[in-house]
Formats: sequence, structure tokens, C-alpha cells
Amino acid sequence: MGPAAISINHPNEHIAMTKPGLSEGTLHEQLTDSNKSAMQRYQALALGTDSVWYLVKYELIMLFASWVPGTFGLLLRKFLYPRILGKVGANVVFGQGVAIRHGLKISIGDNVIVDDGAVLDAKGGTNTGISIGDNTIISRNAVLSCKNGNITIGRDCTIGISTLIHALEGSDVTIGAQVLIGAFCYFIGSGPYVSDNLDLPFKQQGMQPQGGIKVADNVWFGSHIQVLDGVSIGTGAIVGASSLVNKDVAEMDVVAGVPARVIKSRRAS
Repeated sequence: MGPAAISINHPNEHIAMTKPGLSEGTLHEQLTDSNKSAMQRYQALALGTDSVWYLVKYELIMLFASWVPGTFGLLLRKFLYPRILGKVGANVVFGQGVAIRHGLKISIGDNVIVDDGAVLDAKGGTNTGISIGDNTIISRNAVLSCKNGNITIGRDCTIGISTLIHALEGSDVTIGAQVLIGAFCYFIGSGPYVSDNLDLPFKQQGMQPQGGIKVADNVWFGSHIQVLDGVSIGTGAIVGASSLVNKDVAEMDVVAGVPARVIKSRRAS
């Protein structure tokens, strides 16, 4: 959650300072509850269900398929992974070492590629999880991480290497079709921590969701970009590399900088 600290310049930050935050305590307490066994806490973290049959199936599939290299590994995962996921379309490719959390809330369309080391984490007690559209590529070491929020990625998208998309409850992240995202980008669907009470740790004060991130169709993001909670980006926009996006971007605008500012409109070029 380190990148969320940059939200000091978020235009809606005053909201976080005047309203009570959405506490992280519930999820954290569930995962560290001393009244639960280590196995129960592991199931809450990784599986999202207390089904013993699903636990056995998940463990065996990950043990015997997740690490296998080459074509045999691809075929093995193509056959086995749909058994621990909510929905998997045709011709889906799973690379080595893909991490799956709360798999029953993960929906994947046709012809999707999930490259080596990617993380698909749909964690949460009330969310619907992760949805990935047809013909989309989730590149190596990319992380889709839910904390009771939802992540929706449209068709024909490319999610760059080591990109993080994070969705807190109340701050869903929605990405349209044909969106290009460069490497090492951060989409932080979780508002800043509330910090007005000097006597309480930040975790107890919680975070203030700003309404999520909405990216329209055909948007191009360069590398090393951070997009903060509460931002909408319009169709056909371009976001320059190393930018910090803390306010809405209109359709066809080209923006760059920290914070990002409009450089020009593509309509005028």
C-alpha cells in the first residue's frame, strides 16, 4: 500500500480527513484471528472457502502443475486450472508460477494469456472478484489484487510487466477494451489513510475510498505511471511515462507530469 502515500495531492483528499475511514481491521483480523487454526486462516487468505474438497483440489493442482516448464506445463495448467477458477474461456494460457487467490471469484475470457509469475488475487468476503476479457494479456509479474473490491479488465488489453492493479471495497477498478498499459504502472483503487486522530494508528482509522478508477476504451499508458483512486480517464487518452494521475483526464487528451497536466488534445493534432 506504499504508493497510496502519494495521494497527498489528491483533489478529494479533504474528504478523507473529514469522514470516518473504511477500516482494514476486518480483513486483517480475520487473517490473524488466534481463535482460528492456521489451516482456517490459510483458507481465508488463499481460498475464500472452507470447503475441504476445494482445499485438496487446489493444493494438488498447484503442487503438480504451477511450476512445470515448457509445453507440457502449459497443457497441464490449461487442463487443470479451470477446476479451481470460477470461469475460464477457450485457449487460455497460464505461465509458470501464477498465484491464484480466491479462484472461484476469477472469470477469464477466451484467448487470454496470464504470463509467468502473475498474481490473480480476488480476496474479499463480499466482492465479485476479478473479470478479464477476451484476448487480453496479463504480463509477467503483474498483480491484480482485491481487498473486497472488484477488478474488471475489458477485451484486447495489455497489462504490462510488474504492473499493480489494486481494488479496495468501495474503490473498484474498471478498465475498458483495447487499453495498453506499460510496465511498472500502479492503479491504486484505495483512498488515502485517514490521519486526523493523532492517538490512533493509521490502520485503525482506515482508508477513505474515493469511488474507484474508471478507464475508458483505447487508452495508452506509458511505463511507471501511478493512477490514484477517484480518477476517470476518457476514451483515446494518452498518459505519458512516469506520470502521477490524480484528477480526471478527458477523452483524447494527452497528459504527462507529476501531477499530470494536459499537454494537448489529440483532436487538434
